Amino acid sequence: MGITTSLAFDLFQIQKLSNQDKEQLRLLIIDFFAASYAGYKQNRDFNHAVERVVCCQRGVEEAFVFLQRGRYPAAKAAFMNSIYGHGAELDDGNKKAMGHVGVHVIPAVFALADKLNSTNEEVLVALATGYEAYIRISSAAQPGMVQRGFHSTGMAGTLACSAACARLYHLDAQGIEDAIALATTLSGGLLSYGESRPAIKPLNPAKAAENGIFAAMLASEGVKGPLKALEGPNGWFHAVTSKIEKDMLKGGDHLLIHECYFKLYPSCRHTHCGIEAAINLHKRIKAEDIKAVYVYIYPNAIKLAGQIHFPQNQDETKFSIHYTLACALQYGTYGIKDMEYTKLSDEIVNLINRIHLISDEAMEDRSKNIRGTRVEVVKKNGEVIKEAVLVPKGDPEKPLGRQDILGKLEECALGCAGQKTLEKLIRMIEDLDGDGEFINPISVTGEL
Repeated sequence: MGITTSLAFDLFQIQKLSNQDKEQLRLLIIDFFAASYAGYKQNRDFNHAVERVVCCQRGVEEAFVFLQRGRYPAAKAAFMNSIYGHGAELDDGNKKAMGHVGVHVIPAVFALADKLNSTNEEVLVALATGYEAYIRISSAAQPGMVQRGFHSTGMAGTLACSAACARLYHLDAQGIEDAIALATTLSGGLLSYGESRPAIKPLNPAKAAENGIFAAMLASEGVKGPLKALEGPNGWFHAVTSKIEKDMLKGGDHLLIHECYFKLYPSCRHTHCGIEAAINLHKRIKAEDIKAVYVYIYPNAIKLAGQIHFPQNQDETKFSIHYTLACALQYGTYGIKDMEYTKLSDEIVNLINRIHLISDEAMEDRSKNIRGTRVEVVKKNGEVIKEAVLVPKGDPEKPLGRQDILGKLEECALGCAGQKTLEKLIRMIEDLDGDGEFINPISVTGEL
């Protein structure tokens, strides 16, 4: 049995979810809404430009769009909801897969479920399938995929969304395989946003959600995808990596939704260990006493978030190790308020000029789930103070609690949703259980 066939068979075996699985999915959904509220506000100029292009294309009314009252075709709704969800870099992800999951899978499943009048149980199984597909496929292609300049959230995300949506069409293992195979020729996404103009990054998961739905729709109509679409000589893996980590394609004794991380800081995950280390150092040193800061961090982090020293807008702050770490050292915190590029005060600029990134492969060990950062601060008197964070808060090893995620939702929704709306939203997410008809929680965000 080939890789594509075997994977599709495994995904089809996801039939019943435990209470623990369902609770984890509900937390991931709450977190998605928190990220969406933040992304709606923080990536405003880009969002409005996309809205002007997409919103005039409204057709059959099938699915809800975040903070709007009308409905859109399912694929377009998924596209827009993913745009918002990725705008502030606060959405969930997976370390081994080296990318984000919920930001494409949740919008795709919710939009298609609106169209198909799916049940809650069907939606939860589809979500679990999408997360499983993404993490297995993307992990198997890493680190080669990122080294070739591909953004896994878009590339593997398309395949994951196709598998998830195939479940809503009640396709069997062969149907899931066809959906994935069709998606392999529809996937895309580059890491070029990390070098300049990062506001466009949400296009990658948005196209993954849209094209994943399209691939599943084709498979539901009996369209067959190419055989050995993943492992063939001209297959997807051959295009994105020089080596397939086959062990990553295997399942375990639990669903991989439990290995996802939640984010506390509105920036690329590669900045988070540095931020956390800097916050800890802030308690031990005054910024004016700092002579130099040496940041030991793994090469991929420097490639993706170490190129922008002095961000010129909110978008660039999300991909600047220098800026986020300087703010954390100066203020002892880092949050949405720090994304304003006007924060480039003399104090922050002076700190950035003293920060030196040092490539250190020892800071990343996939086998131990480590993607860390060591910060060494040299004081003007010659004293050296060190702080290392190998696993940031929000990872499974250092999990956030339910109240942390609810607090994140409340903070991110400030100015967009009142307390009554948030309470109703949370109730709707909590009700996603059993065989009852799916009522899309996105619908409540557009209520007046």
